[in-house]
Amino acid sequence: MNQTVTISFRALTENIKLARVVIHTFLTFRGVFDKDIFDTELAVNEAIANIIQHTYKGEPNYIVMTLNWIEPDTLEVLLRDFGPKVDPTKIKPRDLDDIRPGGLGVYIIQRIFDIMEFRNVSHGNLLYLKRFFLIPPKKQELGNSNNEPYREY
Repeated sequence: MNQTVTISFRALTENIKLARVVIHTFLTFRGVFDKDIFDTELAVNEAIANIIQHTYKGEPNYIVMTLNWIEPDTLEVLLRDFGPKVDPTKIKPRDLDDIRPGGLGVYIIQRIFDIMEFRNVSHGNLLYLKRFFLIPPKKQELGNSNNEPYREY
Protein backbone atom coordinates (compact mmCIF):
# COMPACT_ATOMS: atom_id res chain seq x y z
CA MET A 1 0.00 0.00 0.00
CA ASN A 2 1.31 3.47 -0.86
CA GLN A 3 1.76 5.65 2.21
CA THR A 4 2.78 9.21 2.99
CA VAL A 5 3.98 10.93 6.13
CA THR A 6 4.75 14.64 6.47
CA ILE A 7 6.45 16.44 9.32
CA SER A 8 7.32 20.08 9.81
CA PHE A 9 10.13 21.12 12.12
CA ARG A 10 12.27 24.11 12.94
CA ALA A 11 15.50 24.24 10.99
CA LEU A 12 17.79 23.55 13.93
CA THR A 13 20.55 20.96 13.88
CA GLU A 14 19.14 19.24 16.96
CA ASN A 15 15.94 18.53 15.00
CA ILE A 16 17.75 16.50 12.34
CA LYS A 17 17.52 13.54 14.72
CA LEU A 18 13.71 13.77 14.55
CA ALA A 19 13.84 13.46 10.77
CA ARG A 20 16.18 10.47 11.04
CA VAL A 21 13.87 8.69 13.52
CA VAL A 22 10.89 9.21 11.22
CA ILE A 23 12.82 7.87 8.21
CA HIS A 24 14.11 4.89 10.21
CA THR A 25 10.63 3.94 11.43
CA PHE A 26 9.02 4.54 8.03
CA LEU A 27 11.49 2.29 6.20
CA THR A 28 11.68 -0.38 8.92
CA PHE A 29 7.96 -1.03 8.58
CA ARG A 30 8.46 -1.57 4.86
CA GLY A 31 11.12 -4.23 5.35
CA VAL A 32 14.05 -2.23 3.98
CA PHE A 33 17.52 -3.61 4.81
CA ASP A 34 19.22 -1.92 7.79
CA LYS A 35 22.18 -0.71 5.72
CA ASP A 36 19.84 0.93 3.21
CA ILE A 37 17.94 2.59 6.05
CA PHE A 38 21.20 3.93 7.51
CA ASP A 39 22.36 5.23 4.12
CA THR A 40 19.01 6.93 3.50
CA GLU A 41 19.08 8.56 6.93
CA LEU A 42 22.62 9.77 6.27
CA ALA A 43 21.75 11.32 2.90
CA VAL A 44 18.64 13.10 4.21
CA ASN A 45 20.66 14.22 7.25
CA GLU A 46 23.14 15.85 4.83
CA ALA A 47 20.37 17.50 2.81
CA ILE A 48 18.74 18.98 5.92
CA ALA A 49 22.11 20.13 7.27
CA ASN A 50 22.75 21.89 3.95
CA ILE A 51 19.38 23.67 4.16
CA ILE A 52 20.14 24.82 7.70
CA GLN A 53 23.68 25.95 6.90
CA HIS A 54 23.48 27.28 3.34
CA THR A 55 19.85 28.30 2.76
CA TYR A 56 18.82 29.55 6.17
CA LYS A 57 22.40 30.37 7.24
CA GLY A 58 21.57 29.29 10.78
CA GLU A 59 18.43 31.44 11.07
CA PRO A 60 15.67 29.24 12.46
CA ASN A 61 12.85 28.77 10.02
CA TYR A 62 10.88 25.70 9.01
CA ILE A 63 11.56 22.62 6.94
CA VAL A 64 8.76 20.36 5.75
CA MET A 65 9.76 16.77 5.05
CA THR A 66 7.41 14.44 3.18
CA LEU A 67 8.10 10.73 2.73
CA ASN A 68 6.12 8.89 0.04
CA TRP A 69 6.32 5.11 -0.18
CA ILE A 70 5.30 3.80 -3.59
CA GLU A 71 4.76 0.04 -3.68
CA PRO A 72 6.62 -2.16 -3.97
CA ASP A 73 10.05 -0.60 -3.46
CA THR A 74 10.29 3.17 -3.95
CA LEU A 75 10.83 6.04 -1.54
CA GLU A 76 10.36 9.69 -2.44
CA VAL A 77 11.64 12.35 -0.05
CA LEU A 78 10.56 15.95 -0.49
CA LEU A 79 12.35 18.61 1.53
CA ARG A 80 10.68 22.03 1.37
CA ASP A 81 12.22 25.17 2.78
CA PHE A 82 11.15 28.80 2.71
CA GLY A 83 14.53 30.46 2.34
CA PRO A 84 16.04 32.37 -0.57
CA LYS A 85 15.96 30.61 -3.94
CA VAL A 86 18.88 28.30 -4.59
CA ASP A 87 20.49 28.12 -8.02
CA PRO A 88 20.59 24.35 -8.71
CA THR A 89 23.35 24.80 -11.30
CA LYS A 90 25.68 25.90 -8.50
CA ILE A 91 25.04 22.82 -6.37
CA LYS A 92 27.62 20.25 -7.32
CA PRO A 93 29.59 17.68 -5.36
CA ARG A 94 33.15 18.73 -4.74
CA ASP A 95 36.06 16.86 -6.26
CA LEU A 96 37.01 13.96 -3.99
CA ASP A 97 40.68 14.72 -4.69
CA ASP A 98 40.15 18.00 -2.82
CA ILE A 99 40.84 16.51 0.61
CA ARG A 100 39.50 18.69 3.42
CA PRO A 101 36.88 18.42 6.14
CA GLY A 102 33.23 18.81 5.20
CA GLY A 103 31.64 19.53 1.86
CA LEU A 104 30.66 15.97 0.93
CA GLY A 105 26.90 16.28 1.48
CA VAL A 106 25.89 16.60 -2.17
CA TYR A 107 28.23 13.74 -3.12
CA ILE A 108 26.67 11.50 -0.44
CA ILE A 109 23.12 12.41 -1.46
CA GLN A 110 23.81 11.70 -5.13
CA ARG A 111 25.52 8.37 -4.34
CA ILE A 112 22.64 7.11 -2.18
CA PHE A 113 19.58 8.41 -4.04
CA ASP A 114 18.77 7.43 -7.61
CA ILE A 115 17.28 10.84 -8.40
CA MET A 116 18.09 14.25 -6.92
CA GLU A 117 16.47 17.32 -8.40
CA PHE A 118 15.28 20.75 -7.42
CA ARG A 119 11.65 21.45 -8.20
CA ASN A 120 10.38 24.94 -8.93
CA VAL A 121 8.14 26.42 -6.24
CA SER A 122 6.87 29.98 -5.88
CA HIS A 123 8.72 30.70 -2.64
CA GLY A 124 11.69 28.85 -1.22
CA ASN A 125 13.03 25.55 -2.49
CA LEU A 126 11.88 21.97 -2.95
CA LEU A 127 14.46 19.20 -3.07
CA TYR A 128 13.10 15.98 -4.56
CA LEU A 129 14.91 12.71 -3.83
CA LYS A 130 13.94 9.25 -5.08
CA ARG A 131 15.40 5.88 -4.21
CA PHE A 132 14.59 2.34 -5.32
CA PHE A 133 15.21 -0.45 -2.81
CA LEU A 134 15.76 -4.17 -3.00
CA ILE A 135 13.20 -5.48 -0.52
CA PRO A 136 13.84 -8.92 1.01
CA PRO A 137 10.98 -11.43 0.87
CA LYS A 138 8.85 -11.57 3.98
CA LYS A 139 9.75 -14.41 6.32
CA GLN A 140 6.37 -16.08 5.97
CA GLU A 141 7.02 -16.33 2.21
CA LEU A 142 10.25 -18.26 2.82
CA GLY A 143 8.64 -21.51 4.01
CA ASN A 144 9.48 -24.89 2.51
CA SER A 145 7.47 -26.62 -0.20
CA ASN A 146 5.02 -27.94 2.45
CA ASN A 147 4.06 -24.33 3.26
CA GLU A 148 5.61 -24.63 6.68
CA PRO A 149 6.47 -21.25 8.14
CA TYR A 150 10.03 -20.01 8.16
CA ARG A 151 11.71 -20.66 11.50
CA GLU A 152 14.69 -18.90 13.02
CA TYR A 153 16.92 -20.96 15.30
